[in-house]
Amino acid sequence: MVDAPEGYGPEKTTSGRRLNPRATRLLALVVVAGLVVALVIQNSQQVTIRFLFITGHLALIWVLVACLVIGAAFGFVSGRRVRRRRRSAASD
Repeated sequence: MVDAPEGYGPEKTTSGRRLNPRATRLLALVVVAGLVVALVIQNSQQVTIRFLFITGHLALIWVLVACLVIGAAFGFVSGRRVRRRRRSAASD
């Protein structure tokens, strides 16, 4: 098996210095926070929500967050049901 030349492993940069995991996480956190702030600013206008007999006015960002939470909950529940079926079929 051929080893990679020193300084070219996944944990090192091309200059031979090791990447700082703490700095990498901080940079990723700053980027994600910036994206979230941009999302909130660009979607802060008011929208009218009509559902059955209820009408309301909300900021678009709250509608997006509610849809995200509902979708994540639906995905979590449906994923658990599929895994439960697979386990019960495997044990039979």
